[in-house]
Amino acid sequence: MIKLTKSPPPKTLVDNGAAWTATLLGKIASGVEPTQAEKTRYRNKDIKAALEMETAGKCAYCESKLKHIHHGDVEHIYPKSLDPSKQFQWDNLTLACEICNQNKSNRDPYIENIIDPYNKRPEEHICFYGAMAFSLGTAEGVSSIHLLDLNRAALVEMRGETIKRIMGIFDTLFRHDLPLAAKRAILEDLERNESGASAQFSAIVQSVILHMKKKLPVDLAEPSAL
Repeated sequence: MIKLTKSPPPKTLVDNGAAWTATLLGKIASGVEPTQAEKTRYRNKDIKAALEMETAGKCAYCESKLKHIHHGDVEHIYPKSLDPSKQFQWDNLTLACEICNQNKSNRDPYIENIIDPYNKRPEEHICFYGAMAFSLGTAEGVSSIHLLDLNRAALVEMRGETIKRIMGIFDTLFRHDLPLAAKRAILEDLERNESGASAQFSAIVQSVILHMKKKLPVDLAEPSAL
């Protein structure tokens, strides 16, 4: 999980969100069941496309690239079942994989201490050792890992494969037969493209890079070399 920044709302939601909410709440207040279409307008393709851009196509919680594992669900950070008025509220929408979405379900994130990656810094609550996520001693870290099952087997396996790939790059950086300039370019590419916000499991990649850079020769690892 990494810190996310909310982007401007898509025009579709700006133009229609208030009316959609009024229709939904009006029917609920009058005891009339809203239609399926009225309840799921947050799935509008423009809204989902904006969320995919905002999250780099990753689950907001486990950082899995959604098109690698699942089409992804539009997730309500605060459950719509607990507050229908937030059904189409842009600040309440994000993207989640099917499993994280199901695990979170209709839990109140404030009561159950589930990290909202838009309003909290996940790295202050969760760290990584190998492919496993561990709490940094906070209620948010413990609850998020446990309730979202952030150490589920399939997720740990995918993280492990990512670590193997990154360590393969470090194997190259430790070679003595490569020119320093070439190794600097490889390291720069690694930090720019593999640990950026758009990369899958970027939090764990950043952790590996931070640890392994300490073991590189000074002339390669020092910031001025990049």
